[in-house]
Amino acid sequence: MRTFAQVILAREWENQHVTHHNVLAAHAPLHAYHSEEAAKTKQPSANQRSLNGEWKFELYAKPEIVIPDVIEQDFNDSHWASIAVPGNWQCQGFDKPIYTNIKYPFADNPPYVPQENPTGVYRTRFTLDERLEHSRYFISFDGVNSAFHLWCNGGWVGYSQDSRLPAEFDLSAHLTDGENLLTVMVMRWSDGSYLEDQDMWWLSGIFRDVTLTTKPLVSIADVEIKTELDACFRDATLNVTTSLSERNSEHQVAIELFDAEGNSVFAKRHAPTGQQIVDEKGAWNERAHHRIHIDNPRKWSAEDPYLYRLVVTLLNSDGKTVDCEAYDVGFRQVDITQGVLRVNGQRLLIRGVNRHEHHPELGHVMTRDSMIQDIKLMKQHNFNAVRTAHYPNHPMWYELCDEYGLYVVDEANIETHGQFPMCRLADDLTWLNAFSRRMTRMVERDKNHPSIIIWSLGNESGIGANHQALYQWTKQRDPSRPVQYEGGGSDTAATDIIAPMYARVEADQRLASDPAVTPKLALKKWIGMPGEQRPLILCEYAHAMGNSLGNFHQYWDTFREYPRLQGGFIWDWVDQGLTRTDEKGEQYWAYGGDFGDEINDRQFCINGLIFPDRTVHPTLYEAKHAQQFHQIELLSTEPLTIRVTSENLFTAPQERLVWKITEQGNIIARGERLITLAPQSSETLVLADALPAAKIGYDYHLTVCVELAKETAWADNGHEISCAQFELPGAFGLPLEQGNLSGAPKVENALNRLKIRARNQQIEFNTSTGELDAWWVGNEQKLTSGLRDNFYRAPLDNDIGTSEANKVDPNSWIARWEAMGLPYLKRECVQFRHHQLSDACWIDVRYVHSFEGLAVLSTQWQYHIYADGEVRLTVDVQTASGLPSLPRVGIELALADNIDEVSWFGRGPHENYPDRKTSAHVGAYRAPVADLHTPYIFPSESGLRCDVKESDIGQLHIKGHYHLSVSRYRAEDVAKARHTNELQPSGQLWVRLDAEHMGVGGDDSWTPSVHEQYQLLKRHYHYQLTLAFH
Repeated sequence: MRTFAQVILAREWENQHVTHHNVLAAHAPLHAYHSEEAAKTKQPSANQRSLNGEWKFELYAKPEIVIPDVIEQDFNDSHWASIAVPGNWQCQGFDKPIYTNIKYPFADNPPYVPQENPTGVYRTRFTLDERLEHSRYFISFDGVNSAFHLWCNGGWVGYSQDSRLPAEFDLSAHLTDGENLLTVMVMRWSDGSYLEDQDMWWLSGIFRDVTLTTKPLVSIADVEIKTELDACFRDATLNVTTSLSERNSEHQVAIELFDAEGNSVFAKRHAPTGQQIVDEKGAWNERAHHRIHIDNPRKWSAEDPYLYRLVVTLLNSDGKTVDCEAYDVGFRQVDITQGVLRVNGQRLLIRGVNRHEHHPELGHVMTRDSMIQDIKLMKQHNFNAVRTAHYPNHPMWYELCDEYGLYVVDEANIETHGQFPMCRLADDLTWLNAFSRRMTRMVERDKNHPSIIIWSLGNESGIGANHQALYQWTKQRDPSRPVQYEGGGSDTAATDIIAPMYARVEADQRLASDPAVTPKLALKKWIGMPGEQRPLILCEYAHAMGNSLGNFHQYWDTFREYPRLQGGFIWDWVDQGLTRTDEKGEQYWAYGGDFGDEINDRQFCINGLIFPDRTVHPTLYEAKHAQQFHQIELLSTEPLTIRVTSENLFTAPQERLVWKITEQGNIIARGERLITLAPQSSETLVLADALPAAKIGYDYHLTVCVELAKETAWADNGHEISCAQFELPGAFGLPLEQGNLSGAPKVENALNRLKIRARNQQIEFNTSTGELDAWWVGNEQKLTSGLRDNFYRAPLDNDIGTSEANKVDPNSWIARWEAMGLPYLKRECVQFRHHQLSDACWIDVRYVHSFEGLAVLSTQWQYHIYADGEVRLTVDVQTASGLPSLPRVGIELALADNIDEVSWFGRGPHENYPDRKTSAHVGAYRAPVADLHTPYIFPSESGLRCDVKESDIGQLHIKGHYHLSVSRYRAEDVAKARHTNELQPSGQLWVRLDAEHMGVGGDDSWTPSVHEQYQLLKRHYHYQLTLAFH
């Protein structure tokens, strides 16, 4: 047994050859059920005890200064702090969180780590009334970051690293009757940290469960379950291999399978141990094998996650129960045939997302409730798959994915992104043991979960000999599942699936430093490479950083077109913001650099589809729509006929089809019916014999939605699954010109003011600036800022790219806009004319917008103002040649901030942009002003509603064809802010009316990803708006 001094001197946290001492072999989760009934019904096991709770804690600057006596029973820890286990100590007031994406937060010199290595010492006591004879006691730490030594009652037990898999030790020789002491010394940094460079917060401590388990000396040590389906995918074979803790026993293993209702599928089957294994060591009798035919079991899939319950019982020679385990079993088969990934024989479309384990207050601690909340949100938004980016998850996550129905890519805890070259450790055989234990132990722990359909060798570690070894081992150990790995692209044989990151549909991505190099092919080109027969599934795509996810529908059009393009995993699920409170007591979500972490990657951890508190981003609605499980087509309007195609592969649920016809957003006809579509089938439905009578000049739309007809485990009855909208023909004929017959207003021209009196209103222009800067209705001035051209937006993350405060990416949109002076344009009124017409006052204003003396843009504003106060505005914009895409072309004005609600006829109800609007249907909407601002953690342009024809903002009525945003924040204030708590309402209500608005992009966030059709590259723009105060 080692002394404390020997532990410190060994410095095994800086030795890649040493990954553990005395850690038991990996196995499927064990619960040591006290009875078969408890095992069958998932009752808490009487033989397991949670050691979660409040522990004593002291943080030291480095392991060398830890007081040796901390491991002793009589050490006085009364002055130590209390800390929650599980928990990250940085989330409980100790040390500081660090966020990096690629760069290590310490000098890159593997296997060595900083001398200043924060070290947390945990102590807890528990009582054993009386140790059981012929029993063994095991303690399991499900997750400790990054490496730790364990002592029990002053005796050294062992060492472990790999923060994301259990470390299990045998405590039997260390325990005493009565009170026992556990001491855990956790190092923040270890050589294992070099393999955990995973674009997330670097957090430390005991962050998953700690469990004490009691087992008899001869007990079940592991269970392996495999299901095979026949060629018709009807009948199944259940293969169960049970491993025992001891050899030479005379025990038997009995298994019994129960369906979801608790009925026995077959009578208990017995098998002796050790009849099949003979090697140079002699005969083993530590395993029992069962192979049982099952007639047409109900198959498991994400659509129908039907689970059986297998109870495994160890019987002694007298037939008495010695030990009992149980597992959920899903009968399903995964294979790749003809270049296509299939589940139960059917081509699978991966509607996937990458998910980090993240909680805004708890860090990397995940509760059961938060896991269920994530799964329900995923299912409700049409996700069917999740990648455990980039490490094995909490064991409960897989149980819940089995139960609720999600396909899982289970990923090894390996990423060396900060190495140069990235494959440095992957090609270093001295690191093979460290690599392999992370893969092999994951497979052994998780092998029985039906939800896991693919193993992943890790993430962003280049490609090397160690990966080849991991691939070969995994394929031999578990030939029932494919293996994927992104590194090396299609040039590596160490993957069954081409799994690129951020490949675009049409365009190759070339290195800016060397345009001749093509590191990443377009999807359509990649899938057509000569001799390539593997399926392609994007392991990461559609980088959802802030206001993003433009062009997403294009991916899904392509996935549905090409059989070997089988979907992908959006990056990523949740914004990794940590809750922090400023000096005013206001909470905000922090990102890299906010805790004084000098090496950081700022807000690059903020790229989720949902906020840290699980409220949703508008991007999630777009993902839901593109991935929906029904395709709906309008076949004819006379009669009104649609075709609905189910993309379900296995199920035919009864669903509710709801349809409505709207006129200017108001419902004029509706209906609903129950439908039951066979898997992958279509049905043609006549909704009505004819359309309602249409009026000239009105807009008509048909909206068809498919809803759940009954409650499920993840959504309520009535939950919308799929939806589509179609524009219907209006009445034939041209609409009558809606002229204003109120007559001409009165005009007064004095000094530099032009005043136009119209009924109870007065509209004023500054003739020097040309600006309409005052609009009186009665005695109330409605404008707090006049009408002005608006070409700028508060930059999105996608606009910023890789630019930073001290480094500018010249290829980014923000750099291009800065170069043309867009944020600094000087407006000069070069002409102001007015003329009294017979029916209106006509005003013509011309501006030149210049930067450093050069004209960048010129605009002409023509007003027609009528006696009733209506203002008709026509704007023409001319741009200089050679400009990059403008962010927007439109106008801006400000009203007093005394308006609570906005209504509009256009796309909604949620935020949408020109390249992200397929989920936002045309309708008549009403929303509070506060809801028209999306509080992105890194503030940016937000809140747009596209294709608006009419809106009401207080008393202001606006008509035209425009994109609308209404905000309490100035664009320049949003652009300066780095967190939401820095944004203060301006006291004004800013109304922005865009004739055109550039897309948001989203293929990735570090290159300009707005597709050309969504860029504003024209030389001339023309638009019209009508404004009036009621």
